[in-house]
Amino acid sequence: MDDKVIKINLSIFQNRYNIDVPENILNKAESLKKSCSCFDSFYDPKMIWEKKLNNKKDKTINIANNIGTANNKGRFHIIIPDFSDNSSTKRALIGYLNKLTGKNKDVICEKIKSIIDNKTAQASQAAQAEELFLIIWSYIKVTDSIGGNNIYIKLLEYFDSRFLADIIDKLWNSYLNNKEWIPPKFIFNNNLLLLNNEYELYCDYIKWKKGIHNLNIIWIKYKPSEIPQLLNNIYDYLTDECIGNPLIHKYIIDIFIEQIFKILKNLNNYPDKTIVKTMVEKIKLLDVKSFDSSTRFLIYNIIDNK
Repeated sequence: MDDKVIKINLSIFQNRYNIDVPENILNKAESLKKSCSCFDSFYDPKMIWEKKLNNKKDKTINIANNIGTANNKGRFHIIIPDFSDNSSTKRALIGYLNKLTGKNKDVICEKIKSIIDNKTAQASQAAQAEELFLIIWSYIKVTDSIGGNNIYIKLLEYFDSRFLADIIDKLWNSYLNNKEWIPPKFIFNNNLLLLNNEYELYCDYIKWKKGIHNLNIIWIKYKPSEIPQLLNNIYDYLTDECIGNPLIHKYIIDIFIEQIFKILKNLNNYPDKTIVKTMVEKIKLLDVKSFDSSTRFLIYNIIDNK
């Protein structure tokens, strides 16, 4: 592969992309950050400017963290309408979850642990324990993970080990049996990279993808022996249903390959190296030349991950 690599000086890219962004594009970026939270992390003015330039080129197409330091306005919130003791507990938990950052995690995590301990001490409180667990689970799914770390995943360790194993089993079985790693229909039915003003649709796509990657981190942590089955399921769906299918947008293929890549990357410290090696050998069977550059980049990253 090395003899096919063409080296391009970094200055060429700097000269090309270090351009002045028009003020109206800067204003549009600011507006999107306020109205669509996902753009606060995943978009910048230059991306919007490039998208506008792309729209002009082809008008015949419908063109469409330091860990845990996000502003509260863009963070996940749950509203609980009643005022029972159980609801007060959930409101207290949500309040601490919204305040949790990398800087204050020691203090806030201790308060969260106290809430979990008080409400899960007896078997009769299993229903309350599950409610608290699912609230934390919701935060895990929508929070950025950096280097495989998610500030909320650590909180799962505060639950009783038997309870934790049971509920993880239940969620894992649902994930596997219902193929929740497959994108929802709106991602298949819309070319999200070519939509014009449907920013909320794009944000929903980003949120879904973030949630899937975060869940895969949890499965690696708590269901490591079953990761080969997940990898094989993703790979088989990719090769049987997506590659070569003219109805599948190219970024759909990237979604599945990126899932495989991130799972393998987070398995680097796992003692059983055969999982990674086996999947790398499967990826090598793909015809790299038949893919676009972004897909080839992901494939090469997987191969180099071994």
